[in-house]
Amino acid sequence: MNPVATERAPLRGSSSARRVLPEESTGRSTSPLLRLRPPMLRRWWTDAAGLVVWATMLIVVALWEQHGGVQDLAAGGASALNSIGRLSGLLSADLLLLQVLSMARVPFIERSLGQDRLTRWHRWVGFTSIWLMVVHIVFITVGYAQLDHWNVVSEAWSLITTAPGMLLATAGTALLVLVTVTSIRVARRKLRYESWHLLHLYAYLGAGLALPHQLWTGTDFLASTWATVYWWSAYGLVMALVLVYRVAVPLRLSAQQRLRVTSVQPAGPGAVTVAMHGPHLADLQVAAGQFFVFRFMTGPGWTRPHPLSLSAAPTTHGLRVTMGVTGDDGERIARMRPGTRVMIEGPYGRLHPLVRSRPQLVLMGSGLGLAPLVALAQEAVLAGRLTHGPALMIRRLRSGVDAPMQADVDRLTAAGALQVVDLVGPRSRSGTAWLPQKHGHLPGTEAVRRLVPNLASADIYVCGTGPWVEAVADDLRSAGAPKHAVHAENFTW
Repeated sequence: MNPVATERAPLRGSSSARRVLPEESTGRSTSPLLRLRPPMLRRWWTDAAGLVVWATMLIVVALWEQHGGVQDLAAGGASALNSIGRLSGLLSADLLLLQVLSMARVPFIERSLGQDRLTRWHRWVGFTSIWLMVVHIVFITVGYAQLDHWNVVSEAWSLITTAPGMLLATAGTALLVLVTVTSIRVARRKLRYESWHLLHLYAYLGAGLALPHQLWTGTDFLASTWATVYWWSAYGLVMALVLVYRVAVPLRLSAQQRLRVTSVQPAGPGAVTVAMHGPHLADLQVAAGQFFVFRFMTGPGWTRPHPLSLSAAPTTHGLRVTMGVTGDDGERIARMRPGTRVMIEGPYGRLHPLVRSRPQLVLMGSGLGLAPLVALAQEAVLAGRLTHGPALMIRRLRSGVDAPMQADVDRLTAAGALQVVDLVGPRSRSGTAWLPQKHGHLPGTEAVRRLVPNLASADIYVCGTGPWVEAVADDLRSAGAPKHAVHAENFTW
């Protein structure tokens, strides 16, 4: 099942394999240089994750039907309005739990689906949950107003001020709406990542504030012993998973690894490379192409999370990331000194060798999206997985002088492990947008076939900004690349 060797064989210093690694990865240590073990991945995990989602939805609908949902719907009038309101509220609560679960970093979910897919699913589930909540509020309020012969405004005020837990639920709903509004792309672009991330954490508080109303007065939550057990268990399980995988596991990992910065070096215009080492790297399970969430303990600002992909194949001699420093918090990172402590969460992401199933390797990246692709190329050499010729790297660059990690690419090329094709120039404003202006007249599928002649026999990894990655991945599939052979990840938050 796992195409990547799990044994950590020493890499001999005279081999071409070792020569593809950067100096900060090989270091000056006299201890053997070992590849780190990749995390476990099982193919059936993806199906299991989907089964969990549909099972919860079916249970919720079954509990609604058992409590007379269909009969009330057929009765019409206020009963039908209340029935629709109850069902939409139940589905909204279930989707809210699934939304929180999707970002709980549960290993089998995260490794099987990958962050890109999870993030899209998280957004879709979140917006759907909010709209269902709005439907729940409107239909329940109108239904009760008809039963009480009140106007809708008076009924809404009465429910908020007199029903047990409703004030808390109203505050929770306001927080969830705030999180939803700030997650819209137009709003997100105006926020720093750190600010948006902090606001996003209020979703947990919003879900918690809504809980008393649901469990104290929700008729479908209290309709039967089975309903009560299901909802309490669902909330308890999700809460436990969040605490374990978002708090306890990262704290334990950071305490175990005790990573410290060993060097901070320029890596091209507006970018630096940060190398790290710790005494127990041999115990860390991570694959090339994955990312960690780093917190650099530099004093003020240390709590800010930085999701960064490894830019070199991980070994017992160190980890390395390459990041832009022109944006949020970049100046603080660029001024870090050797010895700075580092806290980590992870590894995350599905852009790794474990998903490979084909003999040849193609890497397509733009900007700093090349970082994990360089690590993947190095790992392919170290694992001896380039038996069918060198990997093909296609780089999208604004100019020929701004290529990140050029020294790493040169080492791989000199070792005969990499063939490089550069797409240089400003973005095409007509035609195919992911190509430079001078090639924009080419249809995307034709450009893909010209660039990647071995579509049918290659695993293709794509990384860069969101729109660029989505456009390239779509054209790859349209050109005939099998869906399961296209592995895409974007770093646009």
